[in-house]
Amino acid sequence: MAKVEVLFFGRMADVAGARRKTCDAVRLLTLRESFFGADVAAVRMSVNQVQVFADQALNDGDEVAFFSVFSGG
Repeated sequence: MAKVEVLFFGRMADVAGARRKTCDAVRLLTLRESFFGADVAAVRMSVNQVQVFADQALNDGDEVAFFSVFSGG
């Protein structure tokens, strides 16, 4: 089973209770919904510093980051 390093930024770190976690790839997608609940649509994901969709295939050692949608003005 692939192990991935998960990074959380901003409010995502507060919700997750950590800035960094290591977990298996299957558990990661389950955690995404349980961490963010109804706000899951506002959560973006990147793999190895490239923004991707939640159905992105993950490989052992990938770095996954969760972050909020940014707004500008």
